[in-house]
Amino acid sequence: MAIEVVWTILRHENRFLLVQTATYEFVGGNWVFPGCTVEPEDKTSINTATRGLRKEVGIEGEQFRKLYDTQISKYHIQIFCCEQWYGQPKPNCEDIIGVGWFTLAEMHSLSQSLSPFLRDLLMFLSYLTQHYDRHPEEWHEKWRKCDESG
Repeated sequence: MAIEVVWTILRHENRFLLVQTATYEFVGGNWVFPGCTVEPEDKTSINTATRGLRKEVGIEGEQFRKLYDTQISKYHIQIFCCEQWYGQPKPNCEDIIGVGWFTLAEMHSLSQSLSPFLRDLLMFLSYLTQHYDRHPEEWHEKWRKCDESG
């Protein structure tokens, strides 16, 4: 049975928020998006995304949109984009040893300390950034629908 994980993308201008994890089996010491595993009390994946942001970086998120999901080894990973958040991101639990905002070029330069999955996702993030900037009203409508359906 797959372990369900939700990661959340936060973007500020041309930078993306990443967290550096403590040493664990899947992402030990790597930079990844903030997130957490799905727990029984989470009614929706958006609940998991909200809880993950609060738990890992101490911020409150709103307006989530599911972008992608994939299977990596024994993990089923859902990736959401969060349009609005409140607070200053900082390491908020013992699992997180660093927090930073990175451009795509800076993420690429992290090389081996960037999660392998995230390295593979850089081209998609580049497309996402360009498409969102050209068609924000289309994305806002999709976020509204996603928030309503959970």
